[in-house]
Amino acid sequence: MLERLKAASERVLRANWREGLRSDGTPYAYTCPSARRYKHQWYWDSCFHAIVWARIEPWRAREELRTLVRAGRSDGLIPHTAFWGESPRWRRAPFYATEAMRGSRTTATIQTPLLAFAWERVAAASAQEDPGFANEALGMLTAHHEWLARERDPDGSGLISILLPDESGLDDSPKYDGVYGRLAHDRPGHFVLIDRHRRNGWDAPAFMSVSDLHVKDVLVNVAYALSGAALSRLLGESERSGVHAVRARRTIAALLERCWDERTGLFSDLAGRSQRRVPISTWSALSPLALGAAIGEGVRRRLIDEHLLDPARYRAPYGIPSVSMDEPAFNPGWDRFRTWRGPSWVNTAWLLVPGLDALGHRAEGDRIVAALAEAAGRDGLREYYHPLTGDGLGARDFAFSSLLYDLAAERAGRLASAP
Repeated sequence: MLERLKAASERVLRANWREGLRSDGTPYAYTCPSARRYKHQWYWDSCFHAIVWARIEPWRAREELRTLVRAGRSDGLIPHTAFWGESPRWRRAPFYATEAMRGSRTTATIQTPLLAFAWERVAAASAQEDPGFANEALGMLTAHHEWLARERDPDGSGLISILLPDESGLDDSPKYDGVYGRLAHDRPGHFVLIDRHRRNGWDAPAFMSVSDLHVKDVLVNVAYALSGAALSRLLGESERSGVHAVRARRTIAALLERCWDERTGLFSDLAGRSQRRVPISTWSALSPLALGAAIGEGVRRRLIDEHLLDPARYRAPYGIPSVSMDEPAFNPGWDRFRTWRGPSWVNTAWLLVPGLDALGHRAEGDRIVAALAEAAGRDGLREYYHPLTGDGLGARDFAFSSLLYDLAAERAGRLASAP
């Protein structure tokens, strides 16, 4: 299985590799998510691509992350999407969250902030080949986290906020329906919200002070904590008193204090100025499992025992559904504009399966990985899969589904090193 996954992953990553010079002479080298459908560079996609490239050709992993940093602004914003080879076509341009309708080379928005986490992984894989890589972007990585803290956590709560649903990467998740209503990502009114932000100069603190159209998203803050801890290690900070180590612990504490729901055994997003809980079970409600022991064994066991192992909720035949199967919003089939309302995505399993292993559910993790490998062997590396049938859906040759190879290789390595 492992060799087949490696071959499939390498084929897709190579086919989707893009490099060249932008019109202003800036070099780029990155992996587009899908050659036909997603041609630009997306933030968390590139982090995932780099993690897999680190197992295959580490130099490409380094160039992928360097290109992502190169897309960033001097103030520390690293954008959700960078347009390198070509700008979005006129029909799609109004729907990209750019500063201007025309001429913008990046969006003015963020995405799930995994960059420092990915940088640490790639640096470890490059230790012999390029030992300086670990330190070369510390200034920009630090500026990025300072920007996130300043612009997206103006109240100093430890939890950062998103302005648009797609800033989490989960674009059309039903958990946003009750927050954004007709302005949600898959609704015709979404461009009105984007235009409102353009006119406001993308001033997040000002917008959040007068509007309820923002969310302290659990998944986004899990990534923020993971990257904060990784940045602290890259900087060589004190684990007890380092700025980024302390900030990461504060985010985890805030997730436990404010987002954990003892009644449901799930983490909830917090919406608007009142920070009301969003009462719907999606996989991001389970994502703090990726934080490991930091959230406590009792919380982790409830996430696993009451949800991940429940065949009525998340224990599907193929992968981990993006929405609990007992939710009315669960819709696992293909839809051009609705992709996070039920299907199983590989990055979901990549983040959650290690948490199963850590608490003694290795066999269940093996089952999830084997089922996804079966689906990928049948339909290729697809954007997502039907959780009940395993049918491949969405874009073909979808690059970050190569995370399945990284997940399988990591498990094989642990098994080989076990006494």
